[in-house]
Amino acid sequence: MFYGLDAQNLRIMNHTIGIISSLYKRVFHADHLITVERAMGFSEDAKFQAAMERCAENEQDRSLSWRLHTLTWAAGQCLQLPGDYVECGVYKGFCSHFLVEYLDFGASDKRLFLYDTYEGIPEQHSEGSPLKPGDYDEQGLHQRVLDRFKAWPNVQVVKGVVPDSLLESCPEQIAYLHLDMNSASAEVGALEALFDRIVPGGMIVLDDYGWHWFRAQKEAEDVFFAERGYRVLELPTGQGLVVKR
Repeated sequence: MFYGLDAQNLRIMNHTIGIISSLYKRVFHADHLITVERAMGFSEDAKFQAAMERCAENEQDRSLSWRLHTLTWAAGQCLQLPGDYVECGVYKGFCSHFLVEYLDFGASDKRLFLYDTYEGIPEQHSEGSPLKPGDYDEQGLHQRVLDRFKAWPNVQVVKGVVPDSLLESCPEQIAYLHLDMNSASAEVGALEALFDRIVPGGMIVLDDYGWHWFRAQKEAEDVFFAERGYRVLELPTGQGLVVKR
């Protein structure tokens, strides 16, 4: 699924994908990503597909399958590490819902903390972001996310502005961190608060890192990690990946 195209360019894109699909047996085209003749093991993973059926509410959710593959791989690698899981930037909770379903998180002794304003991007973190205050502010969103995770007592939904809300409730040790706040200042603030809590081997997934629209985040995060001797791995999905030493 490709967004941001007018009707004419969308027809051109669909025609082009049709030609590519006629030439190759395995073509992935969704989430602004086109690949040819990749194994795509997640598409043959029955557990992955079952989680998609339980969690996805629309085609946009389903289009995120390759990003979800990154998240479930990273989070799965961290299950044997000490520490809890943290996500900053939750929106409707789809990615986190998929994660807890796929990993059978209810059977884990870990906790998952979900931080968001649940009211869209705050004014103080909107500079440099293509999103504006009020974008993604939906009536009753916080309650909907609470309801979505009520079956998992080890999932905590925390409402507030990051990084301030991290002071209210935050795990001492973190094995897995997912940042998706569409804001350079918010994400760097979260990293400053949380990076030292991430255990060796812990994974950091940056959802917006490789997207040109969110270039300000990449530039700010490159500085943050370079100061600590790290380089972010940019993925074709638009995500970034860091493994804590």
